[in-house]
Amino acid sequence: MIPLHGFLEGDTIGLLILAEGEETIQSLARKLQRAASVRVRPDLRARVQLLWRGRALDPALTVAAAGLTPLDRFDVVFEGS
Repeated sequence: MIPLHGFLEGDTIGLLILAEGEETIQSLARKLQRAASVRVRPDLRARVQLLWRGRALDPALTVAAAGLTPLDRFDVVFEGS
């Protein structure tokens, strides 16, 4: 498990998200949306981007292939915002 700090657009709190190295970036973004659903209404049909170190990551990449390491910060934003 890789502990990561996730911040969802529209939320006021960052969340600690546990990721698997083999899970996709898209899966990680959805996991953050579900975890923040008590404060931000999830719209899992909306297109989102996961940003890490100032760049959008390919949703098909795995967490390990993208290079995320323990306690890295990532942001999930809605496309077009």
